[in-house]
Amino acid sequence: MCPPKGISKMDINRNSMSAVFTYISLRFKNAFGRAVKNSTYKTFCMVDGNVKSKVLEFPFLEAFAFMREWIGSRKAKNLASKKLTITERAFEDTIGIPMRDIETDNWQQYGTIFGQMGEAGEQLWDRLATAALTGAGNWIDNKAFFLTTASGSGARKYGKAIIVNKTTSALSAATFAAGRTKMMSYCGHNGESLGVVPDTLMIGPALEDTAWDILENQLAYDSDKVATNNKNKGRAKIVINYRLIGDYANEWYLQDNRGEIKPVILQQSKQAKLTRMDNATDANVFLNGEALYGSDAYGNAAAAFPHLVYQGKPA
Repeated sequence: MCPPKGISKMDINRNSMSAVFTYISLRFKNAFGRAVKNSTYKTFCMVDGNVKSKVLEFPFLEAFAFMREWIGSRKAKNLASKKLTITERAFEDTIGIPMRDIETDNWQQYGTIFGQMGEAGEQLWDRLATAALTGAGNWIDNKAFFLTTASGSGARKYGKAIIVNKTTSALSAATFAAGRTKMMSYCGHNGESLGVVPDTLMIGPALEDTAWDILENQLAYDSDKVATNNKNKGRAKIVINYRLIGDYANEWYLQDNRGEIKPVILQQSKQAKLTRMDNATDANVFLNGEALYGSDAYGNAAAAFPHLVYQGKPA
């Protein structure tokens, strides 16, 4: 992409600075748009929030989607007993261009950097959404969001129903099937089935081949290497999350992303936007000979509904 022409060397004025800003803004915007197409957070997140509010409150509906037979008066579902509260965090990215580079027409070299800034502005949401799962702490019942506990006071209950949504076993055809069966057996506070049907297996690059063998290969092989039809084929789609690396490389997440509610709530208070400080009277220009351009965004994320995501975290 060629920068706009018409900026004379040593001729710095508002028109010339506006031309510079127009060019880097376009690089920022185009890269941001490409990053949107490659993001994964929309797969497993409910997106909410607005620029006028720092805090997002999400009520926990104790009786999930279920229509009772209308006998006598209506019965209102309890929305107020527990709330998931998310408070925004602030994020920024700033680049300085020496005014001398602008005076000598060498500012176009920064175009790629502003493209990267645009990408980072959109990739922030993938970062927050993934961290909400890998770093999930206690839920609104003051118990760990991901639990292996199946009985006793440490177990998570929806009414009388137990919700176990974690295993310490590695991903395999057997652990996938066990997790899927467990999720499909969940009941709500009223004892009715929650209708969970996991449709997504989210893994990192290290588990791509394993996930493919489980869900895409036509044949499966038993311990004696005898081939049989793969009963798991097509039971979920594979989503590769490239942030599941390092300490999280062997983690896997079975999710139900079909409905209105999803496993993670993503608060998007403010999307990344490019701003400028390049007036001759700005302190950074006058004192340091540097034009500053930056982006800022506000938001956060939290794991939302334990019954919609099952974590595999090998010990």
